[in-house]
Amino acid sequence: MSKIIHSMIRVLDLDRSLKFYADCFDLRPSHRLDFPSFSLVYLRNEHSNTEIELTWNKGRTEPYGHGDGYGHVAFCVPDVAAERARLQGLGHAPLEVKEFKADDGALIARYFFIQDPDGYKIEVLERHGHYT
Repeated sequence: MSKIIHSMIRVLDLDRSLKFYADCFDLRPSHRLDFPSFSLVYLRNEHSNTEIELTWNKGRTEPYGHGDGYGHVAFCVPDVAAERARLQGLGHAPLEVKEFKADDGALIARYFFIQDPDGYKIEVLERHGHYT
């Protein structure tokens, strides 16, 4: 049986990305591999074994393009309004909280988006229904 273990993104400034993911999602390095031209840093927290792999190509100066295929990574939290306020207090720029509702008005999801230092979109969902 297979299981998801990580998703990889390329970062331009490793220290800046490490700070962002630690501040915003309490993701800390669980494993690091350093090579002459690149480093791989795997991030996780105590709530999940699934990791985000940051790939840092040393010496690169141009930002990465995301093309038209990348969507987002998602995290869930107990209270999106409180989480958004916390992130704003840390100097980050989360977008407004939105709600997604069914035709009958039932709440499907409450969420906001934020971008990491490399412009990758991250959705932050409130624990509810499917997103628990």
